Amino acid sequence: LQHTTNDVVRAAIIPLSRRGEGGVAYADVVSSSCSSCSSTTGRPVTDWPQRMVTHDWRNLFVHLVAAVLADAVGREEYGDIASKLVYGQLHTFRAYLEDAGAGSRRYWICAFCVNQHAGICGGFGPPPAQGTAEYERWDANRRDSVRQELHRHCPCREPKYFLSTPDKCEMNKFDNMMALLHREVRDFRQVIAIDRDFDLFTRVWCVAELVQAYASGIPQNACLRSKHDLDVHRGSADVYAKLATLTVADCSATCPEDKQLILAKIPDVYEFDAQLQAVIFGRRGLLGRQLVGFDILYTAARTAFRVRTAVAVAAAAGGS
Repeated sequence: LQHTTNDVVRAAIIPLSRRGEGGVAYADVVSSSCSSCSSTTGRPVTDWPQRMVTHDWRNLFVHLVAAVLADAVGREEYGDIASKLVYGQLHTFRAYLEDAGAGSRRYWICAFCVNQHAGICGGFGPPPAQGTAEYERWDANRRDSVRQELHRHCPCREPKYFLSTPDKCEMNKFDNMMALLHREVRDFRQVIAIDRDFDLFTRVWCVAELVQAYASGIPQNACLRSKHDLDVHRGSADVYAKLATLTVADCSATCPEDKQLILAKIPDVYEFDAQLQAVIFGRRGLLGRQLVGFDILYTAARTAFRVRTAVAVAAAAGGS
């Protein structure tokens, strides 16, 4: 129960989705056939997801599952659901799911829906520079979070496609996938499973998905472990400082090429960062809807962001 999503992918999803000399996405292993297809794509409409989940792979897997269940029953916090899962009380939620009409709702989660055998299963990628935060995360990702043993490599012969082969790579098409589902699926929404430390907002892929959904008009449902995590009266204001001064330029990715790909798609980083603040703190933003009086924090966040931007511009001008 202390294992991360990354652990589950390495130790369960990859082995269970192995097929012969290759492998498939785990969703293909468990999916059922359907005869009703989209008129524009020929794909089964009822098999398509109504939700896409944005999450950090270093978050606990039980928290990811709890966030999905919380969204399904219309809750904004998943901490109590996670506790029920830990103590084996999932059966109490079945009735809630049926009452909410969400018993058969489908969620797109990259860990299950991307073919890991066509990407990461055979290794962990080249190590970042030692002594950096990226190296620490890379090293953590190749080890079981509980036992600290190295995860095993998958020996399958499935062809691997990374960013160097963008047309065949599955991992670089989140924007196309979101646009397709937004067009084809009624009431398609993005679910954001926010970890306790809010590290999701420092991951470049997650940030790109958040802004893409916001800019495309895709409704966003934020699930917090607990609203107490945002209560400045119960703890420090570090989380606000962390979120208010976010810039995509400082966000991290396990593979440097991933970050370069995302940044290359952003014509104006300052404009992107301003939109990111609106995604988090704005009136229709993720956290602006969570707490009464958050508009005051949005004003503070915008001020902090403008100060940081002004300092960065001045520094750039001084160095030119």
